[in-house]
Amino acid sequence: MTHPASTGQALPVTGLASHKKYTIRRSTAFAGLSFLALATAWGGVSGWYILNKDDLAARLIARETARQYAYEDRIAALRADIDRLASRALLDQDGVEARVDELATRQADLESKQALVNAVTGTLQAAGLAAPDKAPLRSRLIKPEEAIRASSVSSFAPIASGKPMPAPDAPGLRSSEAPKSAPWESGEAEEAPKAPAQRVVETLSRLDQSLNKAASAQLAALRQMDQSLAESQKTLRGALAETGLDTDRMAATATIAKGVGGPFVPFKIDASAGPFEATLSALQPRIAALYRLRGLIEQLPLRKPMPGEVDMTSNYGYRVDPFTRGPAMHTGIDFRAETGTPVHATAPGKVVTAEYTGGYGNMVEIEHAGGISTRYAHMSAISVSAGQNVTSGTVVGRVGTTGRSTGPHLHYETRIEGDPTDPTRFVRAGMKLAGQL
Repeated sequence: MTHPASTGQALPVTGLASHKKYTIRRSTAFAGLSFLALATAWGGVSGWYILNKDDLAARLIARETARQYAYEDRIAALRADIDRLASRALLDQDGVEARVDELATRQADLESKQALVNAVTGTLQAAGLAAPDKAPLRSRLIKPEEAIRASSVSSFAPIASGKPMPAPDAPGLRSSEAPKSAPWESGEAEEAPKAPAQRVVETLSRLDQSLNKAASAQLAALRQMDQSLAESQKTLRGALAETGLDTDRMAATATIAKGVGGPFVPFKIDASAGPFEATLSALQPRIAALYRLRGLIEQLPLRKPMPGEVDMTSNYGYRVDPFTRGPAMHTGIDFRAETGTPVHATAPGKVVTAEYTGGYGNMVEIEHAGGISTRYAHMSAISVSAGQNVTSGTVVGRVGTTGRSTGPHLHYETRIEGDPTDPTRFVRAGMKLAGQL
């Protein structure tokens, strides 16, 4: 049967009403079906949730429990790392402290050695002997009472601290300084900052190098002194050989210092302890020998009786007597000089004669150490008296022509145990030692 609407014909009023009712019923049926499907789905979901809610809760609890265990395991691992690092830091700190103690002990030893070097140097300078300058040594390289620090940061962070510690600033940068430009802006390669422990190791290494340099400088100073003293000893012995005296025997009783004394307490040095001790031990006898030679030089008549250039008119030994024109023995040497020229003692001693003495005219005789004496004759005036102690350079009189003399001059003699000896030997020795008299 053909529906009227499909033919395009107009429906009657009764058919239109029937069509509307059909449409309403169909819409109502669809809404009912949709509601029924939604209710069924909701009921299924609600039923599934009711049936599985315990399982979901158990799964959530298990997952959170696993996370908590993993977090606790991570915390335990971190604590183990912290304990290991703390133990390592303690070991490193003990190593640093041991190293600091070692360096402090070495420095104390170096300071003791430096005191010896300074004492030897001062002794030689006080005696007028050539000596090198003191070896440089820093007053304090290490202060054991202070902690070793690098860039104002402690060597190690506190181990038992419960608060997080901020990272230290970069070395060499302070808050008051302007930050430097970035490496890519300045064109310089970026240098990684050094760890505090590394800076401490480098600081201790620099201190060790400084101590090694100080020890080398001390040893070099002693060796330089030993070489200088050996050269001085050779020079003194060579000069004293001109006198023909037994200088070793005379030097054994010679002294150089006056107004000193005290009980004898020997200073022992273990030559096997090291090169410093060995050098210092070898230096002691050389210093003692040089002291004795120096003391002997101070007591021998090695100076000229008149300062400046002098004209020697007659030598020691055989000559033609100026009065008899016959052969004669001249027991001294003659120096031409103007009347009134000062005459000086050539060595320290005691005046035993100060008077007019026959052919000597006005004469002064002085006794020196070692049985040596000197005579100054033909003087116009005498400036000392018998029994007077004189030093080197003391004016004993004035040049003249008294006694058996042909004109103004000084007759100068040296005698050993009363026997005349050639004064030129002493004069030549004195000329070789001109810088040390």
